[in-house]
Amino acid sequence: MDAMVSVDREGSGRRCRGPSGKALLLVGPFPQRRLTPPGSATANWHFRHMNVVGDVGRSLGGLVLPLLLLPLLLFFILQKMSLQLHDCGTPVFGCRRSTCHSRSVRREKLTSHPSMMGRTSLVFSLILAALLSGIAAQRTDCEKATVADIVFLVDGSSSISPGNFQEVRSFLRNFIRALDIGPNKVRIGLAQYSDKRRQEFLLKDHSDKKSLLAAVERIQLLGGGTETGKAIDFLQKQYFTKEAGSRVGQRVPQIAIVITDGDSTDEVKEPAQKLRQDGVIVFGIGVGEANRKQLESIANWPPDRFLHSLDSYQALQEQMQMLLETVCLSVVAQKEALAERFADIFFLVDSGIAQQPFTLFKSELLKLINQINAGASTYRVGVAQYGQDTQVEFLLNVHQTKQQLMTAVRGFRLRPQPNQPRNLGRALQDANTRFFTSEAGGRAHLGARQFLVVVSGRDSDDLVSKEAQKIKSAGVTVVGMSAGASMDALQRFVTSGYAFDSPRVLILKDSIVTEKKDDITEDCKGANIADIVFIVDESGSIGEENFKLVRTFLHSIVSSLDVRPNKVRVGIVTYNEESTPQVYLDTFNNREEILQFINILPYRGGGTNTGAALNFTWDNIFIEEKGSRKSKNVQQVAVVITDGESQDSVHEAAIRLRRADVTVYSVGIKDANMEELRDMASHPTDRHVFNVNSFTELKSLKHSLQKVICENIIDQAVKVSARESEAKKACVKKDEADIFFLMDDSGSIGNRDFEDMQNFIIKFFQTFNIGPDHVRVGLVKYADDPTLQFDLTDSSNVDNMETYVKNIAHEGGGTETGKALKSMGPHFRRAMQTRGHEVPEYLIVITDGESTDDVKAPAEELRGQGVIIFAIGVKDSNEAELLDIAGDPKRTIQVNNFDALKSINNDIITDICTEDVCRDIQGDIFFLADGSESISKDDFKKMKEFMKAVISKPAIEQNKVHVGLMQFSSDNQLEFPLSRYYSREGILKAIDDMEQLDQGTLTGKALTEVSQYFDKTNGGRPDVSQRLIVLTDGEAKDEVIGPAEALRKKGVVIYAIGVVDANTTQLADISGSTDRVYSEKNFDALKDLESKVALELCRKNCTINNADIIFLVDSSESINEIQYRSMRIFMESIVNQSTVGKDMTRFGLISYSDLPQSHFSLHDYNSKRKVLSAIPKEKPKEGGTKTGEALQFSLEYFNAAHGGRKAFNVPQILMVITDGAANNPEILKEHSDALRANGIVVISVGVKEAKLDQLETMAGGDKSKVFFVDNFEALETLNEKLSSALCNSTKPACKTGDIVFLFDRSSSINRSEHNIMKNFTTTLVDSFEVGEKLVHIGLCQFSDQPNDEFYLNKYYNKEDLNTQILNVDYTGGNTYLGRALDHIKEYFEESRGSRDQVPKNLVLITDGDSHDDVEDAADILRDRNITAFAIGVGDVHDLQLLQIAGTPERMFTVRNYDVLHSIKQRVVDVMTGAPGEVLVSGHTKLQNFLPQILNYVSSLEGLCCVGPTPVKPNIAFQVVDRDGRTLYDTNFEGYSADVVNKVLTLRMSEPSYFNTAMLNSFKQMFKIKSKSHVKVLVIFSDGLDEDVMKLEHESELLRKSGVSALLTVALEGVRDPAQLQMVEFGRGFGYKLPLSIGMQSVGSTILKQIDAVSDRECCNVMCKCSGHEGIPGLWGPLGSKGSPGQTGQPGFPGDEGAPGERGAPGPVGPQGIEGCPGTRGQKGYRGVSGNRGENGENGLDGIDGEQVRMNADAVHFSRISDHIAAIRA
Repeated sequence: MDAMVSVDREGSGRRCRGPSGKALLLVGPFPQRRLTPPGSATANWHFRHMNVVGDVGRSLGGLVLPLLLLPLLLFFILQKMSLQLHDCGTPVFGCRRSTCHSRSVRREKLTSHPSMMGRTSLVFSLILAALLSGIAAQRTDCEKATVADIVFLVDGSSSISPGNFQEVRSFLRNFIRALDIGPNKVRIGLAQYSDKRRQEFLLKDHSDKKSLLAAVERIQLLGGGTETGKAIDFLQKQYFTKEAGSRVGQRVPQIAIVITDGDSTDEVKEPAQKLRQDGVIVFGIGVGEANRKQLESIANWPPDRFLHSLDSYQALQEQMQMLLETVCLSVVAQKEALAERFADIFFLVDSGIAQQPFTLFKSELLKLINQINAGASTYRVGVAQYGQDTQVEFLLNVHQTKQQLMTAVRGFRLRPQPNQPRNLGRALQDANTRFFTSEAGGRAHLGARQFLVVVSGRDSDDLVSKEAQKIKSAGVTVVGMSAGASMDALQRFVTSGYAFDSPRVLILKDSIVTEKKDDITEDCKGANIADIVFIVDESGSIGEENFKLVRTFLHSIVSSLDVRPNKVRVGIVTYNEESTPQVYLDTFNNREEILQFINILPYRGGGTNTGAALNFTWDNIFIEEKGSRKSKNVQQVAVVITDGESQDSVHEAAIRLRRADVTVYSVGIKDANMEELRDMASHPTDRHVFNVNSFTELKSLKHSLQKVICENIIDQAVKVSARESEAKKACVKKDEADIFFLMDDSGSIGNRDFEDMQNFIIKFFQTFNIGPDHVRVGLVKYADDPTLQFDLTDSSNVDNMETYVKNIAHEGGGTETGKALKSMGPHFRRAMQTRGHEVPEYLIVITDGESTDDVKAPAEELRGQGVIIFAIGVKDSNEAELLDIAGDPKRTIQVNNFDALKSINNDIITDICTEDVCRDIQGDIFFLADGSESISKDDFKKMKEFMKAVISKPAIEQNKVHVGLMQFSSDNQLEFPLSRYYSREGILKAIDDMEQLDQGTLTGKALTEVSQYFDKTNGGRPDVSQRLIVLTDGEAKDEVIGPAEALRKKGVVIYAIGVVDANTTQLADISGSTDRVYSEKNFDALKDLESKVALELCRKNCTINNADIIFLVDSSESINEIQYRSMRIFMESIVNQSTVGKDMTRFGLISYSDLPQSHFSLHDYNSKRKVLSAIPKEKPKEGGTKTGEALQFSLEYFNAAHGGRKAFNVPQILMVITDGAANNPEILKEHSDALRANGIVVISVGVKEAKLDQLETMAGGDKSKVFFVDNFEALETLNEKLSSALCNSTKPACKTGDIVFLFDRSSSINRSEHNIMKNFTTTLVDSFEVGEKLVHIGLCQFSDQPNDEFYLNKYYNKEDLNTQILNVDYTGGNTYLGRALDHIKEYFEESRGSRDQVPKNLVLITDGDSHDDVEDAADILRDRNITAFAIGVGDVHDLQLLQIAGTPERMFTVRNYDVLHSIKQRVVDVMTGAPGEVLVSGHTKLQNFLPQILNYVSSLEGLCCVGPTPVKPNIAFQVVDRDGRTLYDTNFEGYSADVVNKVLTLRMSEPSYFNTAMLNSFKQMFKIKSKSHVKVLVIFSDGLDEDVMKLEHESELLRKSGVSALLTVALEGVRDPAQLQMVEFGRGFGYKLPLSIGMQSVGSTILKQIDAVSDRECCNVMCKCSGHEGIPGLWGPLGSKGSPGQTGQPGFPGDEGAPGERGAPGPVGPQGIEGCPGTRGQKGYRGVSGNRGENGENGLDGIDGEQVRMNADAVHFSRISDHIAAIRA
């Protein structure tokens, strides 16, 4: 036990506890102390208490006598040395001040006396105190543990001997003696168990210590087995109940102490978890052989606090002190956590309200004070009144009792100020600075809730929102009560939900008395999959009181999360000088238990090593062994909470976390260093850094922090990926551009930083269509001098550019950015010369520091040259200098560290590409801007700048984009309608002139009013796309769902942008889809949205990415030059909205009159510019209108010889443009049908005199492909209407596949919505070609259980399918989606109609969160190559849909079933949008063996007879088209598994060919890319595609070019493999051995060939003999068991076995169905006459009537026959 020495100083009674069970005698020098004379009260106290020795005589034993002699010895020592005793308040021998406690016995002040006896008595008392410390410590350690319900659960199984059980009894007795037992103090219960349970005594049974101890003495050993789980369950149900004496409802700590010595034979985890979830703190004491793992699942976390393992029962006594202290500390901590949180309530009353409502208010206030028992120690109340000024009646700390408060309220009188303004705004300012301070009696620092209740008689004359926001940000709940004021006025300043239409303040009682329980917030319901670790500062600067506020804050944040193993996992690290893992990510399985732990989270004090804590968290918490799910792509989030500057560096540690894709938030309190917070946080820092001035403000921070964390989790998982995808699609339209990177290489940049820059640039390249005729890229790096790394002319493809960037070396140096900028001018001038025409030019500068030379002049010169500059500053870059470089603040970007570069990639890309996307769009864009008073003037200006920036992208013209603007608040103001301005300048001026309304926020009213401005009568254009952008900073105070839905039904697409306090759920209700919701922390962040929103507005539902399109243009004499110009503009608009390229969209042009004429073919031009230039500027030759012949002529131009790609399933379209009737209409059908028979879609465009029936004939009767305008001017803008038909024609058709629909039919869906789901599905089915050899459809429904409707092999026509879909039933039930996904895999088995070689698709439609886990089941589906598409309706959670779909592109969400139809085309497009065929498709062995072959080749050692450094082979890949043009290639590099995987998954838009062009391309490749002496070419081929003689000649040229050897490897299904060998060379004596992919040890064989070639070329070894293959080696050790594989395909039928033995006769079966009569056989020959039989007996006389007799015989015979047949059966 711990021993202690106690010294009193003036009755303080403080003491110090010594370590390791040793008594401490504290020896001088001591201050002068006057000692008590003999006989004084104090001296007598010492001697009176000597009888304590008798109480503990058994424990002291023989030590008493020697100890009694010690005073004499000490007396002489003290006299000799004149020493005094030291006060314990000073830390000595490591004893901390916090261990000194106040003794309950009051002591008198020591007085001086010369007598030695006085000294002796004092010293003697000291020694007795040391000896009796055990009992004294037990008593004083539990002084604060005054109230608790403690239940012991004692193992009484047969493994415990009577002697050991006696030890348990002794332990219980001593434990109970140390506690303050009583009915209103500590209550004790006891249960004993074995395989039975015995109720020894309940909590209510003993109210005093004496009877309790007697009851303990009476318990007898039970004996039997060990069923701890049932015993814990017994404890929960029989002991911790009100009936059994538990006071859980009275906020009393509930404690269970389980004592056991063995393994439980039943399950303990679940019963213990239930007990802990009820709020019971469980201690586990394991003795001897007790199962520690079981005890860990029983006891609370952490084990070092709540779990105690002892060697024996005797050790119970030795550890009693420690156990008791731990229990008492937990009781105290739990008591504090459960303590009632009182409130501070301040009433601010309008001095001008009428007498009647004032009287009502006073009456209600008196009742409220009485009912809540207000007073200084409970609910504090203050009162003030306001008019022009504010007058305080009494502050919170003025009145101590309820009676004083009621007297003060009765005397409260209003002092009205007639004809003076009501300045509620000023009063709120006073409230914020005066009413709730600690000096005024506020108790926010103690965790008290605070309410400001405003009783308002009329609307305020000054602005109130901003001042109210300041109060709310301090954690005060603001209540508004009307005594005449409008509800709209109240809504402007109250906390949401706290506006009331009367002054009856008694209705606030429940809100005041009942502490609002934190629960999962709306913002966080969808963010339900993440790993979140809180890193919490517990340094000494915080203090115990403030740390309680930190606990409360942490409790609130975690309460908002859905904590479960398969949802959100939470970890906690606390740190001072050292870091402590309080909670790992896999410690808790539910929210209740982690919240219980947070309540007792320990505080230790100490230093502040934040950097070490960050490193500790990465190394020890974010690891799979402790529950991290990073490998499953679950987001990793760290939240750092600190109150001061770190004593170590956080920089590298934070970078390490962020580079590992951990999102870091930093929360600073009070003295936290803002620079350090930014250094830790992820980018953008304004969204990841939070700072408050005091610990009391944490309460208000809770909502904004949890909102941002949860929004970011969803954004990162879903929206960021989706928006990156959209940006990439947009950049495909960036047909031409020249982009240079200027890369800082100075010495201040580390190697990892340099690598971050390289990765940033590579990712940038991957977005664009890079090539010599498209986007070209170059790079210059600089330090003291600039050096060109690669020029624009080197741009060949993305892979080459990546290699160039990776090979750049970091060298270091100074930072002369100006010189580097100056060097860029010549590069851009040369770019113009090499391209031959102007294209957009961009320079992206990346620098990390201030330049040592001037940057302004060279940057201005570049911009004057037309170069657009983006300046990216990292770390210590100078903001002003970046602005000098870019010339525009919108093109300057600053990030804290290089790892943040990956976060800004998409911003720059979007800015570059938006202009091209927006160039040709048509549409109406309307802004609905919030003008409420909660927005400051500065923020209102930022909102205007945002609107101006967005409209700077599209073309504002009469035939293109129109813009409108309405401002809203309580009232609405139309600033300008859609039809007012057709130029950007007018719109910009009107936005600048807009004056803020400064009222409330009635968004629903505004949505209703703005609807009319989209109508044609008010300037709208319903025939073009119409979009509404809602900008707001707060929650709407009226209903928005109905008005927003009405707008969407008109076809208006709504985007909702919320800033600051906007409600994200409401934003989703407005927009109708979370995809169109943007939420930002403040108005400054709007600038980051400008390009994103502009891109979204300009996005088209369809872009023509891959098609063969030929224009067939009428050039007859009826068309003049001006009309032809309109035709040319129309064709240009079609080309402009397409992505032109060799592997994308190709164009051809044929004109016709009397004769057709081809102007260019599909393979002639590979860039948009070249196609546009090739369209004739002047009208081709005139003549008649022979459209039929032109159709016939055009057919051959779609074949491969002219660049057609029908063989690769590329859509082919003929667009006929004509202005009149065909001269020979009778042949139109024949030739247009011939085109369609070849898979060519005909779209007919008629102008003016064109005949509609002829247009329809050419289009095959499909009116959706017929377009007509009555004049040529209208033709110029027809492309918008035509684009949808064109897009639909270019979409790949899904001609074969297996599709299974999985319907949610749970109770959250009603029958009507279920019908909508069924109808929606039939429209999807109609989009596919259903048939036995085409698309198969299956259907399953689920709720609690999956229900099979029909499998894939049931229906093969659409009519039957759709009928069956519409007939499926609705049942209701719960949503067990995981169970359904696990079941659905059976649908994709061959026996259910699924097929091996076709795509397998699952389409899920659901509206709710699943009750079970979906992740594992979804992973299994993906492992089986089943592609899932997830459609969520309503409040379904995005992250769960993402787990199922696997990628955001296959996720679809709508707000309700009524708009389900709106996503139909998107779903079909994504399902059918797979790119071309995989390169190695159909070559299974190549897929399996290629990685092995390459691994063999790369592992070859001892090449080229060199040493000691070995030569490592480099490998490159190349795939070419028919003409030898590169489809895919890489550089020569070492083996890379990533590259090999990329090759194996490469999708090709056209096949490759083994021809002379291919061999020639390899000659060029080796010449350009290889510097090695030995060059070997290995070709994997399924046969030659050209004459072998030509190929042999080309092969010889390849050999002469320096290639050492050509090897061919025959693939499966090769045509004439012998011919492949004829083109080989350089194989030496092994040339006769044909190489094939299926041969044994193919990798080893190729390796030997290469080895022989290298020896011949390098070492002049002409012949190298290899030995025979060695015998197989010994079997290796047995590997670990793998996971179960997928179900294999059924095997082939085996050989027929020999006939088995004849079985026993089976039972006679039922009579079969009578068969059809057989054909009558031929009449047989007459048989031989038989012998005459004997004469029979005479028969009886018959009945008269021969005919009747015959019939009777026939009937009788028939019955007999039936009877016989029945017997046989």
